[in-house]
Amino acid sequence: MRNNLTFILIYSIATLFLGGCNSVSKEVYPRYADFPEVRTLSQVKAISCDSVYLRYPYRVEIKDSLAVILDLHPESCFLHAFTYPDWKYVVSFGRRGEGPDEILSAERVRIISPDSVWVLDSNRRQITRWRISASSGNVERAEEILLDERLIRTLDFCKTNEGFLVTDYTGNYRYHVLDAHGQIKESVGSIPTEKVVADDGRMALAQAWRSFMDYNPENGVLAMVTQLGEVIEVFNLKTGEHREYYGPHGEPLFHISQGYGLPIGIMGFHDVKVTEHLIYAVFQGISFKKIARSEKQGIHLPDGGSKLYTFTLTGLPVKCYELGKPVCGIWVDEVKKLFLATDVFTDNLITRFDLKK
Repeated sequence: MRNNLTFILIYSIATLFLGGCNSVSKEVYPRYADFPEVRTLSQVKAISCDSVYLRYPYRVEIKDSLAVILDLHPESCFLHAFTYPDWKYVVSFGRRGEGPDEILSAERVRIISPDSVWVLDSNRRQITRWRISASSGNVERAEEILLDERLIRTLDFCKTNEGFLVTDYTGNYRYHVLDAHGQIKESVGSIPTEKVVADDGRMALAQAWRSFMDYNPENGVLAMVTQLGEVIEVFNLKTGEHREYYGPHGEPLFHISQGYGLPIGIMGFHDVKVTEHLIYAVFQGISFKKIARSEKQGIHLPDGGSKLYTFTLTGLPVKCYELGKPVCGIWVDEVKKLFLATDVFTDNLITRFDLKK
């Protein structure tokens, strides 16, 4: 089942891009070529849980003693809460369905506290807040935030003290600042493409530049990494500084076929986390040609990235970790020198790696 989900995800990416694009390349953004240090990470522990079955454990979010795992393709519930660090099952919530208290699609979960667990439902165009009691196992849907009608299918978000940060898919900006009611306060940045794009191709370009994001309110750093190609962007919301860097694979590539934009480059980043000192991002780097060739041969390449990149808080490369296995969602504990990642293709929920030298 999980191998079939890999093809579904790849196909969904390929059919996202609508519109046209007339482009001329011009090299204007700085590049990074190599990481100063490359290391192989040792797996410390595989964490499993017999109390709940997850078909596609996609994201993991941890705050203090609460951990929540998001299942991208669940049979019943999208979200599953555990105690941390012992990983005792607490409760499943966010039932999949079309009912008023159900979720159509869950893209991201963010934890501020047990009373403030935020979940993005892109199909319903809303963010919901949940309360979770680890002691009693109770869960309550406490609040619903309907997102601004000007937003186009929001696929990622971060929580701020004043509201939210969400990605943009109009092709005109990089992200939007929302107030506590989900309304746009400010639209920031532009797609750092080195191509000249016609107006009717802006939305297709935006879909090709779909990015994962993470924000650390303590240092004010917002990082965005592209799902296709290899580009990292860093916004410091405290200082106003903004930097972009292309990696060796460059910006996301796609072409138009029968009105659809099809990716022709590589699968890039899978997740990103901003900590106190560094930016961590999981990277894949497999070409769509190789993926298509493997599918024709009946070979299902594993989804996820097998490299963990670290960058400075201004986007400069620091270290590349070879993981030895593909992972998707990540969470980093810099104090304990641990790196946790969702494990899609085994029965384990989480794989723990040691970041110690």
